Amino acid sequence: MLIGALAAGTITDWIGRRTVLVWCVLLFSAGSGVCALAGDPLPFGAGRFLAGLGLGGLMPICLTVVAEFAPPRRMALATGVLMTAYHAGGMAATGLGLELAPDHGWRWPFAAGVLPAIIAVPLLLRHLPESPGVLYARGRFEQARLTAERYGLPAPSAADAPAAGASGRLRAVRDLVAPGRALATLLLWAASFCGLLLVYGISTWLPQLMRPPGYGLSTSVALLMVINAGGIVGMPVAGRVADRFGAVRVATCWFLLTAAGLALLPPAPRSALTYAVVAFTGIWLFSASTM
Repeated sequence: MLIGALAAGTITDWIGRRTVLVWCVLLFSAGSGVCALAGDPLPFGAGRFLAGLGLGGLMPICLTVVAEFAPPRRMALATGVLMTAYHAGGMAATGLGLELAPDHGWRWPFAAGVLPAIIAVPLLLRHLPESPGVLYARGRFEQARLTAERYGLPAPSAADAPAAGASGRLRAVRDLVAPGRALATLLLWAASFCGLLLVYGISTWLPQLMRPPGYGLSTSVALLMVINAGGIVGMPVAGRVADRFGAVRVATCWFLLTAAGLALLPPAPRSALTYAVVAFTGIWLFSASTM
């Protein structure tokens, strides 16, 4: 995912966000298909790598596209609504795993990962516009203007265009660490790292972490659905609050509430209380890292 996220931004400068999004979906589905057909750990690992490349590129570009096309005063809300789909997908994947894996084997949940290529790619090609800034940077000025007018965006200019070429990308990186910005950039990177470590760590390790205290496998996996349900509730709420009070304040409060939820997690199985605390944690956890 790290490689996919880093590579997607550079490749976007060359071929556009819409095309990169399509290829990211195809990579994810191809990787899931390889996992479903794998007969030993090597091809399974290769499939996971491909799926990670696609997902790693998909998330930041989706967020960028939504932020560009959303009304400025509703940007955080639009981002939160977008991310509810991520957690709805997490719930669906967990539900498929619980339903299919015990009776039909582990391959079928991975086979379901091929569906985005069948469903999402045609929708992206038909309905998703290219970024006006990217169109402007590629010299397609009239198309950039028409796209901006159609979606009620300001007329694009050179300032909106992504930096082109290796020198432009290096200049953009230097701007991030220029005097007066370096500390803020480093703090933002650190917060993002910690937030994503929490998100992917808990999403990946939660079933295993709940086994030693005595939770059964089905209960441990069901907790993934609960924490994602909390994320679905929390994302639009966080977006609405962030639009009013600012993303930095909201993210800070949400991280503190996440820590409180983790601290309250019962050390021994207590069904109703455990589900409530996990849902409470999910409300704050995912939206904190997104804001």
